[in-house]
Amino acid sequence: MDGARQRRGRTGALFAGLLLCATFAVAGTGLAPATAGGAAPTSLETNSAYGIVDAAGGIMTFGGAGYWGDTLALHLARSIVGAAANPTGGYWMVASDGGIFDFGGAPFFGSTGALHLNQPIVGMAPTPDGQGYWLVASDGGIFTFGDAPFKGSTGALVLNQPIVGMASTPSGQGYWLVASDGGIFTFGDAGYHGSTGAIHLNKPIVGMAATQSGQGYWMVASDGGIFTFGDAPFDGSAGGSPLNSPIVGMSATPDGNGYWLVGADAGIFTFGDAGYSGSAESPLHPPLFPSQFSVPIAPVVAIIPDAPGPSATHQGPTRVSFAGDSLALYDAQYTLATTPTYFIDNGAAAGCGVTNGAPLISWSNPALVFVDPPACSLWAQQYQWLTSRFHPDVSVLEVGYWECQDRLYNGAYVTLANPNYASFIENNLLQAVSILHSEGGAVLLATSPDFNDGTPSSLVGDFNQIVQNVAQVDSSFVTVLPIFSILDPNGTFSQVVNGILARTTDGVHLTTDGVIRLIDPSLNQLISSVGQPIYSGNA
Repeated sequence: MDGARQRRGRTGALFAGLLLCATFAVAGTGLAPATAGGAAPTSLETNSAYGIVDAAGGIMTFGGAGYWGDTLALHLARSIVGAAANPTGGYWMVASDGGIFDFGGAPFFGSTGALHLNQPIVGMAPTPDGQGYWLVASDGGIFTFGDAPFKGSTGALVLNQPIVGMASTPSGQGYWLVASDGGIFTFGDAGYHGSTGAIHLNKPIVGMAATQSGQGYWMVASDGGIFTFGDAPFDGSAGGSPLNSPIVGMSATPDGNGYWLVGADAGIFTFGDAGYSGSAESPLHPPLFPSQFSVPIAPVVAIIPDAPGPSATHQGPTRVSFAGDSLALYDAQYTLATTPTYFIDNGAAAGCGVTNGAPLISWSNPALVFVDPPACSLWAQQYQWLTSRFHPDVSVLEVGYWECQDRLYNGAYVTLANPNYASFIENNLLQAVSILHSEGGAVLLATSPDFNDGTPSSLVGDFNQIVQNVAQVDSSFVTVLPIFSILDPNGTFSQVVNGILARTTDGVHLTTDGVIRLIDPSLNQLISSVGQPIYSGNA
């Protein structure tokens, strides 16, 4: 791999079992070299650009932060536990065995991936000039690379609580280590400004960040509580807020006048001048839909500030994401079983179209009102998560069944024959393809096949006309995947096509053969034609 040179063995995969006390966002890392009293950010820095890193080595970029690659296509021997932005461009990720993955302009200076460690690595910090980095283990052992000087460690001490993070001084001639009880250990020119080591905390400390002057620092606990020392200003906290997931780390803004907190679910909390540019929570993944996804959902471990810039290449095969309802879900699963030449991420959810989760009266059972799971109204957030994390070259969007039912819209049950409801669905599809294209990739927007459950064929025709309308509006990146003509070559529902049983007995879903032998040839051809790498270099 050119963009992410792995410096250790790649055996096994470990996405779970992370201790929250051993995950953190490297605070103060990725900041421009600072002078006493602080320094204004360079023209490339922004207080609204950041990357969210998860334990599988996926990075979700927002606010113009550059995407330079990830480890999603790799089999990791150990999980990613930390990350740092290179002040001059790119970023590093570090695994719990000290394996280093370098991206963009972040140089590789060495790792501990081949060493036997007494305790796992819990994070890293770069030197101010980006020409070196420190790794820190949970016992406070320090490993130095490049121009990072060794100024001491706690590796030989008996600690009350494990080390969970570190930050470097502006000069690069010192660093702080922080333990989960908020105990602070200073080395080199790092000054001691206080700690929470003697305080009873509601929740453990999970990370820290240093001020630009080096005369203070923040600590953050897993409940979002913020503790300030020295010249670190208090700009707010999440300590009194109910959280969906624990906070796992923090990062200061480039100008040092604010900070971001990030949760294990990728939830973002902004304070001071830290700008909010989005988050990438996955509302349709566990626990709401716990068993249907082929790609494990790894917890977030870090947030890093990053300078905006052109996106770079992700190494490996073409990436194809699937979004939509159960048609997309099974299409992705059955295609994945054929070991395709492209890398699949299945972000579809059974029962969830782009109808915003409104109740319906299905044609198969007109005496019963069906209410979608509330999470189905969060399809836009799901598509954002899928696109931001996976950085697909091609996104396949398959919906239609739910859109063709008798839906509650503006207080009445209506169908696509109602022009207002049809316009509502068209606008949602336009929004959907815009989100799926937001990382620059192509979109394959599927037509809907007929359904043999009482759904009027005319409504399927209405939906497919909407698909054509959307494809014409965004023809520069949207291509129609003609599932209707593939599965219904005679213009009506066909359970058997060319001797192949294509549809299940419910008259709605696809069979394995229907996907592999009928849809996949067209799908593969389209992916090959539109799926050129959208990340075309490290410039």
